[in-house]
Amino acid sequence: MRRKERNARIVTFSTLVLAVVGCDALSGVLPHFGSAPPEVKITVLRRGCSEFSRSVELKAEVPNNVSSVQWFFTDGTSQVGQTVVHTFDDSGTQQVTAIVGGQVVSRRLSIPVRGEAGPGPDPFGDDCIENEREAHVPEGTDVEYQNDPPASGPHYSGAGISPIAAGFYINPVPPEVWVHNLEHGDIVVLFDCPGDCPESLISDLRSFFAMVQHQVVITRYPGLSSPIIAVAWDVQRRFDDFDAQELRAFHDRRVGQAPEGDE
Repeated sequence: MRRKERNARIVTFSTLVLAVVGCDALSGVLPHFGSAPPEVKITVLRRGCSEFSRSVELKAEVPNNVSSVQWFFTDGTSQVGQTVVHTFDDSGTQQVTAIVGGQVVSRRLSIPVRGEAGPGPDPFGDDCIENEREAHVPEGTDVEYQNDPPASGPHYSGAGISPIAAGFYINPVPPEVWVHNLEHGDIVVLFDCPGDCPESLISDLRSFFAMVQHQVVITRYPGLSSPIIAVAWDVQRRFDDFDAQELRAFHDRRVGQAPEGDE
């Protein structure tokens, strides 16, 4: 089996000009006096490994005398910088507000459910995995995946067969089963050990599932090239050790971003 990375590409899917809103939109911002404030142009790029990615790079083209840009998002997070990357909870219309040199600017932007992927490279340091398409095959079919472990591809389908319920599975679940979970936007966490896995690792993984529960499958994968690999549709992240914080971050920025993830 072999694994390929996609060629790095960034695709612009919209360019926005943010409109100035009232200065009472955010408390503590002073009104602008004198000449009209300069127009702030925002470039929006889809980022990430998948064509279903909801990660967006926002870049403000600002006047030379502006030293900082503050961005505010509806999920309660904020960032500082002329260029930032944010992962939205959903596709569709989203609200973005920024403070640019004392101006408060705001605009709704559209994030298509599906669009041409622009990994170039992934802004979070995840590995982009070549897409192997999606197709249903009869149960018992031994699929030869191009990538090991796969992050897409043919899989089983059927009630009680695949996709499987979210959970921790101490015995290996075949990839032909859990790839269907990836197609539905689930996150799959694979692990392996030389010989028996230590109880501490098993306990940590069980605790991680109990913390997340939503759309996550954890299973052993014999012959795994890293102790732990987190997998989403078209993307993976490798771990040398158990790291609950980074695993949760991967889950939160990747969950639901798949062919049937928004269904």
